[in-house]
Amino acid sequence: MGRTFAILAAALLLFAGAVWYAQRQPPMPLGYSGLQFSRLTKAASSRTPSLGQGALVVGVEAKSPAAKAAIQPGAVIAAIDSAPVHSADEAATRIGRYRVGETARLTVHDGMGGKPKEIALLFAAAPDPLLTQKYSVYPSRTLAKDPRKLPPMAANAAWSQRIARGASGKPIALKGFGTGRCNGVMPEQWRIIGYVEDGSLLQVAMPGRFQQALIVTINGATPDSIREFLEARFASPVTLSPVRRQPFGFSQVYFGNEKGGTGFVTFRVKDGRLQLWIAAAAAPEADWSLPIAGAVAFGMICGPASNPRDAAMAVTSVSAQCLAGKCQDSDLAASTLATLKLGYVHNAKGENFLINPKRDYWTNGAEGPGYYRQVGGENEKLMPGRLNNAPTAP
Repeated sequence: MGRTFAILAAALLLFAGAVWYAQRQPPMPLGYSGLQFSRLTKAASSRTPSLGQGALVVGVEAKSPAAKAAIQPGAVIAAIDSAPVHSADEAATRIGRYRVGETARLTVHDGMGGKPKEIALLFAAAPDPLLTQKYSVYPSRTLAKDPRKLPPMAANAAWSQRIARGASGKPIALKGFGTGRCNGVMPEQWRIIGYVEDGSLLQVAMPGRFQQALIVTINGATPDSIREFLEARFASPVTLSPVRRQPFGFSQVYFGNEKGGTGFVTFRVKDGRLQLWIAAAAAPEADWSLPIAGAVAFGMICGPASNPRDAAMAVTSVSAQCLAGKCQDSDLAASTLATLKLGYVHNAKGENFLINPKRDYWTNGAEGPGYYRQVGGENEKLMPGRLNNAPTAP
């Protein structure tokens, strides 16, 4: 009896010791996913129009758990362990609570349409920077940095606001062009890829990249024809977002297609004609390339100037002719430029540029407040509005 009691007592002591040891062991460290989140942009939301909420994946570290799970930048995280995600901050906070060895089930929209995917994300230990970085006792040379080579926007990151405003104040140079009854302004590398002599269609694009701008007029059509036109033009099924009302009787709808393209259409019915200004871009590049495509679309004109200028129109959203009181329909449609954070300016030589009106306005310029660019060490003041100086055939 005494021997049995001793064995039982020893077992209880061992169990109590194991519990005591387990209670005093530090918990597993917080897990590492390799994901970087940003707010859900309009472009990303348009690729998942039925979602309306979530967090945009803007970065996936190489060889990270997220990379091994085949999560790609541009995807939208809709839910974590079946609980909906409402913002990038929420996604970053919730992902940050998982520990090494734990698994989260992510509901992921990949931006290509169709049903969302359920992906299991197994959290690992964070990589040791001493093992992954190479150090040298020799100082490296200072190199000129590409302003686009910046850290991606991420929830709770101090640099995100700076990137949202723009990394560089250098204006984007535009060249004038004209064909048929239409003309416009576009970046130097862009080319005309389609037009109709009567001015009913003009399409320009950046070669080698899905970045395009169109101005289209369809007689006798209604807004219900927009989906059919987009699917025929881009040869892919299209998903449309809800319609948003714009000033001066215009409306706007965002779209996404199964080829990974996204964009928006600003439209209006006037005198029995459906007028369309279309901007399109590849979904992963939409944050920076779609606004440029939109500015090119709104810079194209295919008809006479027949509208007075409204005082509410931003001086950098219209043509110089509109500032003088004769506005094109494109000038009215270009009120959307305010949301794209872009505007037109020109210099005395007739050269056109795209700027960010809020960021690039200098209050202490050498020639007084205004928009400037640096040329050969000198600051050149730029005037608001664009000059459509390419000839237009009658």
